[in-house]
Amino acid sequence: MKRKKQGNVKKGSPEWMATYSDLVTLLLCFFAVLFSMSSIDAEKFQAFINSFNNSVNMFMGAETVGKGTAIGNGINQLPDFEIMYYEHLNMDPEVEGDNLEELVQEFKDFIAENGLEDQIAVEAKDNYIKLQLIDDTILFDTGQAELKVDAIGILEILSKELIKYRENQIKIEGHTDNIPINTEKYPSNWYLSSARAISVAEYLIEEQGFDPKKISADGRGEYSPIVSNDTHEGRAKNRRVEIYIYVDEFDEILAE
Repeated sequence: MKRKKQGNVKKGSPEWMATYSDLVTLLLCFFAVLFSMSSIDAEKFQAFINSFNNSVNMFMGAETVGKGTAIGNGINQLPDFEIMYYEHLNMDPEVEGDNLEELVQEFKDFIAENGLEDQIAVEAKDNYIKLQLIDDTILFDTGQAELKVDAIGILEILSKELIKYRENQIKIEGHTDNIPINTEKYPSNWYLSSARAISVAEYLIEEQGFDPKKISADGRGEYSPIVSNDTHEGRAKNRRVEIYIYVDEFDEILAE
């Protein structure tokens, strides 16, 4: 009986893997085009990049394209892809912090021009601007959540600058000191702080025309103090309302 001759066994990866690699590359390019035509959240895009960078290399010994690394190493297959992407959109990921500081300075100038330095503090944090309404005695009566006349006046002035951010997500946070409250209307500081945040949110929506879809209210009670509650002064600082403006599109706001 004649034995069949065994064919030559090709070394390296199977031939189908090259075709599959090409398909993956085409899909990657397709998604890149989709990204270039859409409005991108920089943080989400960075997470997208990282997910590819951290992927397991499935194609050990696979061919590379250009000067990139192996196809199985995901996004790194395209050299300097992230830099190319931002350049294509005329975006610089390292400039965002400077733009945010510029927006904060505009708020500070506005607050100073209107004599509200003792009532409102402003600072930049990551991807948002935080406005802190400092003196709660101007905002609310003790144990109450209805805005006082002076508080309405402050919010009315502040809204003239805040309206620039009407398309951004805005969160209102209410905070209290650690003195317990237990009334029929407000069983705890959580209820009171939430009601105060809602009062500010309702004013912005009902009196200043902000989109309720862009506004949220959150009560933190006594659980996020900025200083110790051991003194009268410390407790006064902890009783506050904070407005968080989440800023994603800097250029549009700066152009206004």
